[in-house]
Amino acid sequence: MSETPEIPEANDPFSQQVAITIALLAVVLAVIENKGDNAKTDAIIKTSEASNRWGYYQSKSIKQNIYETELEILSYLKPVVSEAGTVDPEATAHRKALSASMAKAAATAKRYDSEKGDIKKEAEQFEAAAEANSKINDRCDQGALSLQIAVVVCSVAILSRWRLFWYIGLGLGVAGALIGLSAFRL
Repeated sequence: MSETPEIPEANDPFSQQVAITIALLAVVLAVIENKGDNAKTDAIIKTSEASNRWGYYQSKSIKQNIYETELEILSYLKPVVSEAGTVDPEATAHRKALSASMAKAAATAKRYDSEKGDIKKEAEQFEAAAEANSKINDRCDQGALSLQIAVVVCSVAILSRWRLFWYIGLGLGVAGALIGLSAFRL
């Protein structure tokens, strides 16, 4: 039967230092990736909200257009009702109803126009928030990439016992941490 190989004890101070470095790099990597994932999720949510607001904006535009068209049609009918004469009580009632309908259509169209302005502002705010979260995610991705490479290079340092790899890994790790942590300031 074959014997299982023995694992040497990790008494080598260099290996211990590099192992601790790898552990610290992994912790920073986890924090940065978590921040990036949260930012990506928020960007998706904000993009969806912006899309919803733009749809709502379009519906208000369509409704405004309908009432403006109604007002235009009613304005074409007004001369016809006026020609009927003022003596006829039915014509007078039609004129009053027509004027009331025109006033209502004009007020409703104006209301939709003012509501569109607020909706547009909301949609633009959601778009700006989505863009900001996307930038945070991009920065976190850049930092995470550098940290992942740093972990690999430090692992090679343990296997090769070359301090140069450890120093390169440390440099990449510090650069990745600074890049990733800068996302917290965006």
